[in-house]
Amino acid sequence: MRRSARHLLRLLAILLGLVAVLALAAWLALRASLPELDGEAPLAGLDASVLIERDRLGVPLIRGANRLDVARATGFLHAQERFFQMDLTRRAAAGELAGLLGGALLDTDRRIRLHRFRARARAALQDVEAADGALLKAYAEGVNAGLARLRARPFEYLVLRAEPAPWTAEDSLLAVFAMWVDLQGTEARLEQQRDRLATALPEPLYRLITAAGSTWDAALDGSTTESVPLPSAEDYDLRAVDPALFEAAGKAAGNPLRLTAADEQNALLGSNNWALAGSRTASGHAMVANDMHLGLRVPNTWYRARLVAAAEDLDASGATLPGVPAIVAGSNGHVAWGFTNSYGDYQDLVIVEPVAGLPDHYLTADGPRPFERHEEILQVAGADPQTLVVSETIWGPVIGEDAQGRPLALAWTAHRPAAMNFGLLRLERARDVPQAVAMASAAGMPAQNALIGDADGRIAWVIAGRIPA
Repeated sequence: MRRSARHLLRLLAILLGLVAVLALAAWLALRASLPELDGEAPLAGLDASVLIERDRLGVPLIRGANRLDVARATGFLHAQERFFQMDLTRRAAAGELAGLLGGALLDTDRRIRLHRFRARARAALQDVEAADGALLKAYAEGVNAGLARLRARPFEYLVLRAEPAPWTAEDSLLAVFAMWVDLQGTEARLEQQRDRLATALPEPLYRLITAAGSTWDAALDGSTTESVPLPSAEDYDLRAVDPALFEAAGKAAGNPLRLTAADEQNALLGSNNWALAGSRTASGHAMVANDMHLGLRVPNTWYRARLVAAAEDLDASGATLPGVPAIVAGSNGHVAWGFTNSYGDYQDLVIVEPVAGLPDHYLTADGPRPFERHEEILQVAGADPQTLVVSETIWGPVIGEDAQGRPLALAWTAHRPAAMNFGLLRLERARDVPQAVAMASAAGMPAQNALIGDADGRIAWVIAGRIPA
């Protein structure tokens, strides 16, 4: 009995020792992946030293000799504190999540890869202005330096037993494309739902359900909307409805007519911003308040910072997006600006008509035209890669079928070459409202409500980003 007890105690001691060693190793690995907050670090490519200070909330002030140095240091900080978030952002836009997180994300990747955003980002990078391209390059080099400086890879990669891939300049454009996806969706879902309703409902009831407004609405511009009359039993008799009609319409479109939890949540989404003119403030300066509602995440979507390049008269503070070297919403002392989603109509569905005897062609106003076929390779962590064939039309990629089983192409502003640029960077240097309005209008970004105020007390609202003709 004593001998057995001693053996049992030794075994327990060994097990406890192993647990302690594993816990210590995990703690050391986590500790090693934390960012540096104090001291000096080398950063190749700088023209001069960059000073980074933090306020009592931990918000960094990045002070450099020029904007390139500031961008490089911003990339260093983003990588040290937010690299896994940045990696997920670019992968979400490119349809590359399964390569890191496994086969459960394959369907998500297939849906996103139809838009070929990595190829579009690569093409857009060739068209950005030289100064913006240099800034993106400096930022990417700073990101990779910050990642390499960590004593251990970020802990998420330790859990996934994966290695982080280096950051590239095109990845910053993918981070912006991720915002397009987040803010506008990728499949014209409203139009698809209306297509299914139109298939299942008589026209009077369809008009009532999809009415854009009524006489009770009070538009800011004074315009009015007529109310759609309530259908009578002669128009639509609920007692005579065949439920199979709804099911057939839903199944044909690959999605039931009933609303999902995500649909109900999206119906309640909204952001808000305000501006007060100088005539209404004690200081005579305008005041801008902005509340950008996005999904709650850990870490937060935004990364607060202040960027100072004294030699270039730049001092801007506000919210940056990890993956992008710009102040997205904030102030430079002369102008303050903020964004909320515009919820405009930036997508159209186009019925793709086949050509008899030519299965690889479709009809256009100029006659038959061959589909552009692109083979996309979907990497899958722990499994063999998958191949996805994307069919492109002159309007956009084929993304599915309508309620009658006809192919649908998506025409979306995000697919247009001119829709993506880094004009948002200009707002950092705006000196008054007229300048800022022009800069916001020309910015290549998801179309947003931009509310702007300046030190002279002027305020303005404009849709930032490109609007389809």
